[in-house]
Amino acid sequence: MTETPGYFPAPGGATLYGVLHAPDVASAVPVLLAPSLFEERKSAYAALARLARALCAAGHPVLRFDYRASGESSFDPRRERTFEDLGADLNAAAGALRKASGGGKLALVGLRWGASLALKHAAALKPERIVALAPVVSGKTEERRWRLRSKIRAELTAGEGAAPLNKGGEGGAGGGYDFDGYALSAEFVAGAQALDLLALGPAPCRVGLVQLAVKAEPTAESRKLAEALGPKATLQALAMEAFWDRIDDVDTAPLHATVLEHLR
Repeated sequence: MTETPGYFPAPGGATLYGVLHAPDVASAVPVLLAPSLFEERKSAYAALARLARALCAAGHPVLRFDYRASGESSFDPRRERTFEDLGADLNAAAGALRKASGGGKLALVGLRWGASLALKHAAALKPERIVALAPVVSGKTEERRWRLRSKIRAELTAGEGAAPLNKGGEGGAGGGYDFDGYALSAEFVAGAQALDLLALGPAPCRVGLVQLAVKAEPTAESRKLAEALGPKATLQALAMEAFWDRIDDVDTAPLHATVLEHLR
């Protein structure tokens, strides 16, 4: 197994960073590993790196990458990042993996927002299958949490004598603001709010929905999503802590077997 870091281009003047995990003998479909966003990406970084290595050990070439303006990836500073740029980045990463693996087939494994983007762009990306780990179902609901968290942080910061960081975003839905140190443009916020997985319709490929929660019991939201994605979707509930929302490390080894099973 070898791990090769490198860069590849994306539309809009972005250069994306990725790490290609190549098995000694490639015996299974290549996998594009799509991370979540912001602090969730940082908290889950080690867990996704371990997952990539586990998949690679099972014969899957794996590419994990950073979206523009995150991690080691660059972007054109003359333009603000939009939510649609994330789909372009996912497409560019899929192209890079197909080129590196020398074939047209690939599978998508996404976490949280990465899972949502994989489902949203499945028709264009044409994967063999998707493994969606704890996908964000409603962008509007999730963005509401961003805004509340940003507001609380700004109030606490202002209470220490500093000016609120997200003042421009307090004026209602769609406004830009600072979220945990990440500048969100009004266009990015509006794009995130528009995400609604329940409105996507039947999935064009096999989809393994994996709910990750304290209890291994499917929620009503997860059941609705599986039903909305149609007969090609299956739902599995796995008891696991939200490792994308933790500072300390979480044992995610049980997730490896689950993902491998869905990739077969």
